[in-house]
Amino acid sequence: RPELRPVDFYKTDFDDSAWKTIPVPSNWQIEGYGTPIYRNLGYVLQNDWPRVMSEPPKDWTAYDERNPVGSYRRDFEVPANWSGRRTFITFDGADSCLYLWVNGEKVGFSSNSRNPAEFDITPYLKPGKNSLAVEVYRFSSGTYIEDQDMWRLSGLFRNVTLWSTPNVHIRDFKVLTDLDSQYRDASLTVSAKVRNYSDQPAAARNFTVALYDPAGKAIAGKTAQVSVPALAAGEEREVALELPVSNPAKWTAETPTLYTAVLGLADGTKNTELLSQRVGFREIEIKGRQFLVNGVPIKLKGVNRHENEPETGHYVTEERMMRDIVRLKEANVNHVRTAHYTDDPRWYELCDQYGFYLVAEANIECHGRGSLSNEPAMEKSFLDRNRANVENLKNHPSIIIWSLGNESSNGVNMRKADALVRQLDPTRPTHYEGFGIGTNNPASVDSQMYPSAAGVEDIGKNNTLTKPYYICEYAHAMFNSMGGLGEFQDAFDSSPAILGGAIWEWEDQGIWNRRDPKRQYIAYGGGFGDAPNDKYFIHKGVVDSNRDPKPHFPEVKRVFQWIGFAPADWARNQFKIKNKYAFIDLSGFKGDWTLTEDGVVIQKGALPKLSLAPGQEAVLTLPIKSLKPKLGARYNLNMSMALAKDSAWQKAG
Repeated sequence: RPELRPVDFYKTDFDDSAWKTIPVPSNWQIEGYGTPIYRNLGYVLQNDWPRVMSEPPKDWTAYDERNPVGSYRRDFEVPANWSGRRTFITFDGADSCLYLWVNGEKVGFSSNSRNPAEFDITPYLKPGKNSLAVEVYRFSSGTYIEDQDMWRLSGLFRNVTLWSTPNVHIRDFKVLTDLDSQYRDASLTVSAKVRNYSDQPAAARNFTVALYDPAGKAIAGKTAQVSVPALAAGEEREVALELPVSNPAKWTAETPTLYTAVLGLADGTKNTELLSQRVGFREIEIKGRQFLVNGVPIKLKGVNRHENEPETGHYVTEERMMRDIVRLKEANVNHVRTAHYTDDPRWYELCDQYGFYLVAEANIECHGRGSLSNEPAMEKSFLDRNRANVENLKNHPSIIIWSLGNESSNGVNMRKADALVRQLDPTRPTHYEGFGIGTNNPASVDSQMYPSAAGVEDIGKNNTLTKPYYICEYAHAMFNSMGGLGEFQDAFDSSPAILGGAIWEWEDQGIWNRRDPKRQYIAYGGGFGDAPNDKYFIHKGVVDSNRDPKPHFPEVKRVFQWIGFAPADWARNQFKIKNKYAFIDLSGFKGDWTLTEDGVVIQKGALPKLSLAPGQEAVLTLPIKSLKPKLGARYNLNMSMALAKDSAWQKAG
């Protein structure tokens, strides 16, 4: 409880010698401090906005654990060569809010748990040893718009980074690619906001950009520079330049080719700052009801992914992110919705690199109090979280749609968020399922969750609708479910207006309860004695909590596959094969066929090497030898395609 916290812990002479240490990043409940609580929707504190200390029912966990506070302290030394520069600290994730002190002086506050909180701590530093103190509260007013279907956990659960810049610094930059009308040649526009952080005037300097190819080699002639005028103390100027690029390799989820732009500030002939950004040349358009990437209609075969790990809760290492990347690729998934918040920054870099289309969702859900969507006092929070989502992630080619949040009613705050996001980034469409479909939907795409397959087909045929249709949640993967997934995919393929959808959800969200070494288990709601809770509703994934396949997984893999097989003429052993990819041919795959009798292979062979272009199909004749079927036996003809050579994410075969 807040009244029991060490109030003076931030002071430099505070004695913390008896304190325990805790790893950062982590959730303190996972480390044994306090109780994890699982809820699908509804708050785990008394619903009395904006208050967080109101008395809940006595059987609720929050009755005794009213608003736990984590007090963090550590010492650090600033490198000597940082003298005369600016020093910043960034908290990538603090649930739910934090106060920061440096050397006993209060620096600032943040209450957005899943967007970076950045502080300039230069004025508070001293030579030699410095002290850092952070106070994190489990509940804050921000808790009321973080009512997502997940474990409610607390602490500094993402990276904390100390970093330094020159006094004249590229504070922000935007990388924008634009393809010509033939989708062949491109322009690369880079704009930068350059700020003078010092209290003295700064001389003019040059802003430069150089482009490097996917192999890391500088591209001849692809450099440019623009002058940054002299800056007064505290002044910021924005500059921009453009590079024409002839026929670059294009970025798609199927061909995730990345170039690198190196940005620099030069004072005369001396570089004072160098930054780099991976660049994917791609263009998003909506024409009529079709959603296009690089001029080509696409389909989204996707999942909703929470950040949850059974060993570490909401702290996700890069190694565990890569386990998801590989599993998703194995399941033929090309799309992820970041449900329902801004993810760890590294996730977006990996999706750029390995190729996924992202619906990037802002950290907003007031499911348990939808009236906040119309509450004037919460307008700035709704806008700030969407602004942070866009501004922090705008340079990622994998992001193709901005999602304003999840299940937060249909109020004016969400509509203002839509207008803000469109203003900040006119190059990407917007999405919010709460707006519904049709003329009252201000977002760029129509959206629903959990329609029927027949209903999806009807929407595809509805000539009164004018926007692409996206199903942000469908095929709820709980218990023995998802039997109708194939029917949904048929519905998606029935109309070019149907963009696709995202299964709810990718993984079970269990976490280990190891508090009794003699009885350790993967816990769901109630597994820590938490109340209120929604029990096993947290187990509804395509894969289990550790990302091992459940029976749902092969169903998804089969339905989502990008190479289709169908009979053409059984009597002649002829079969159709179709390339369902949008951008690549089939030359990168090798195929095999087997004929089985009661599960035993009796004939097999290799499929001919194919180079079918996207969308094309061909008829193959298989050299199946004649046979005399056995009475009562079961025969299966199986055809499969696999990688012909190693890829970035998996070995050949």
